Amino acid sequence: MNLSHCAFIARFSADFATKSRGTRTHFSRTLQKNIRAALARSGVRARTVQAHDRLFVFASEETPARAALARVFGLANFSRIAARCSADPAEMARTVERFRPLVEGRRYAVRARRRGNHDFSSVDVERCLGAVLNANATVDLENPEITVHVEILDGRAYFFTERDQGAGGLPLGTSGRALALLSGGFDSAVAAWRMMRRGIAVDFLFCNLAGGAYERQVIQVAKVLTDLWAFGTRPWLFVVDFADVVDELKARVEPRLWQVVLKRLMYRAAASAAGRCRAEAIITGEAISQVSSQTLANLKAIEPAAEMIVLRPLLGLDKSEIMAQAHRIGTALLSEKIPEYCALSGPSPAVQSTARKVGAQEAAMDPGVLERTLAGMRRIDLAEVTGDELRSDYLFVDDIPEDAQLIDCQPPAHYRHWHLPGAVNRAPEDIVRNLRRFDKRRCYVLYCPFGTQSAYLAEIMQQHGYQAYALRGGIGAIRKRQEAEMEAALHA
Repeated sequence: MNLSHCAFIARFSADFATKSRGTRTHFSRTLQKNIRAALARSGVRARTVQAHDRLFVFASEETPARAALARVFGLANFSRIAARCSADPAEMARTVERFRPLVEGRRYAVRARRRGNHDFSSVDVERCLGAVLNANATVDLENPEITVHVEILDGRAYFFTERDQGAGGLPLGTSGRALALLSGGFDSAVAAWRMMRRGIAVDFLFCNLAGGAYERQVIQVAKVLTDLWAFGTRPWLFVVDFADVVDELKARVEPRLWQVVLKRLMYRAAASAAGRCRAEAIITGEAISQVSSQTLANLKAIEPAAEMIVLRPLLGLDKSEIMAQAHRIGTALLSEKIPEYCALSGPSPAVQSTARKVGAQEAAMDPGVLERTLAGMRRIDLAEVTGDELRSDYLFVDDIPEDAQLIDCQPPAHYRHWHLPGAVNRAPEDIVRNLRRFDKRRCYVLYCPFGTQSAYLAEIMQQHGYQAYALRGGIGAIRKRQEAEMEAALHA
């Protein structure tokens, strides 16, 4: 495998320097494994070599390799190697000549760094190479327009002019495993990412309060975190349907405590899922006083339900800081389309509760509801989820959910000839043009003659945060199902 035409020199994050030799070795091996996984996911063949406190990455393609390296936790920065030669002053002087066109007419500096034993200093190298570049350029050590760097390691010199920013932090998988409560919103995704950046391998738990369209949106957020950042690990998404839990909660719990009790129940679900993936902690996106359930008093009342460590990496962040990080990590455009389903709208929500009071409210609920809910927990391998599966599994329905609004996408004349009872006729272009007029609290089911246009429209609506589905198969299939149901009823 000849990869020498594209090489990078990569630098460990600052955390490496504080660790013992054995820990640094473990971190380096994990980091190299993750780098190879990242490049492989981008379709790049690669190998890695460590020399002192540097990693060399040899890759088959430059552009995708640079993009992937920027998302590997544990790298402070990295540089594309522009030239290399032996660490002989005369040879280095000849090699630096190729940078003359780059510095010509500009302010420049030469920076040298050595590792190993050599009979010259870094300053000697800088002066020698600077003399070669001086002809039509100006030395400016304080504010250069371009800097020619040379790193000398064990008899070899490596030249570069740029540093790409790395993700920093610790290599993913070196700090244990945790389970992140994921709602799909800005906060929970950023919280999971921040803990991944500290080396924690993360799985996810989604407590679904709003059906299949919502689940699909959350899976898309989890897929971004997995595909862009979780190199070297294989995250799982655990899914539990919380509809029955919420119904029981609303029937038994004082409305002003709905949100706090709901959080306790989600913590209990997280503890159950954590046991299945051997997670040592729970991660949440809570920030101090961002909502009523996140005051200090309420967090104190909620935490005992976890029965394990709860990590809250966003506690001191403002919403604007969280949203900025969501844009950086690639989840913002998805998260901004997802309604806040987890906020129960009880009147005058409590901001000062106690574990004793909230525990008494929770005890009034039927414990069997949560037990049955957890028994139905599903596990999704995020690495295996494809776009086709997200469409087939989450876009189509065979039955019409209760209280759903039916939308008939036929031409008006066809609608007058036949339509499902209760369906309203809407032209496809009218649906797209007036997307914002739909109610995000309602569920919509669309159908059309062949099932293709309604699926397209339902997908657009889902992407904008609506609970929308397409009836599978088009009108022909729908009418056949109706006829079969009528026939079965006649012979019952």
